[in-house]
Amino acid sequence: MKPSPISIASYAAAACIAAAATGCGQTPSSIATHATPRVISLAPSLTEIAFAVGCGDALIGDTTFDDYPAAAKTLPHVGDLVHADLERIAQLSPTVVVALHDQEREGSAITAHLRVPVVYLPNRNIRDLYADIDGVAAACRKQAQGAALSAELRARIERVAKEAADKHTHPRVFYLLGLPGFTAGKRSYLNDAIALAGGVNVAGAVDQPYPNFGEEAILRADPDIIIVSKSVGFGADVRAREPWRSLRAVRDGKVISPPDDSILERDGPRIVDGVEWLSVALR
Repeated sequence: MKPSPISIASYAAAACIAAAATGCGQTPSSIATHATPRVISLAPSLTEIAFAVGCGDALIGDTTFDDYPAAAKTLPHVGDLVHADLERIAQLSPTVVVALHDQEREGSAITAHLRVPVVYLPNRNIRDLYADIDGVAAACRKQAQGAALSAELRARIERVAKEAADKHTHPRVFYLLGLPGFTAGKRSYLNDAIALAGGVNVAGAVDQPYPNFGEEAILRADPDIIIVSKSVGFGADVRAREPWRSLRAVRDGKVISPPDDSILERDGPRIVDGVEWLSVALR
């Protein structure tokens, strides 16, 4: 990803969360502007950001999918990525809930029934990471720490992008997220990660976040390298079947997996670790 300005929507989200004490257009009487932040996160990437900016003490709840850092596992879980436990959230008395842009269904119930402000942050590409950091940091009143984290991550991303631009070859990459052929399309942050690392996403022209490629599409793509999520069963039995056995990547042994799926499949601070790993893996 080439660094670019945060979208208007991202700025709006960050501004909204900074004003969470006023309910982002609401005026819930239970929230005071002087209250110590009590933050609930509805997404693992936002939870990772909260800990990365020193907001662990203000984080009072997260989801069953939150597993990093270790402290996230010990927090009360208030739901998963599609359901929120309103009774549990009410018991925790949050001052603000941070969520992703596609969690409006869960968030609207929290706002309607508990009158707790919910702020939605973008999660469509890698540059949205910086808006998410700004938003979470504002919710925790850790703006300085958020700015420092963003600056550090930007510098690392720019360093990888420069190295990738100097490469003479750019391998064609297929990122297998699930069978039969689920992959990362144009509107995903994995597409950004591949480009940043110096690769060419063979599904990068598909105007979807996560398309499912059929057998013929996979054969036509014929990537140089296949990256397989560790959670996907892609053993010798699968590779021996079509379309996989006919691909040059399989024949040449160019099938790799990240050390941890979440460093590339979760748009939090560690995605920069993932991009750096990918840059080396694609050499």
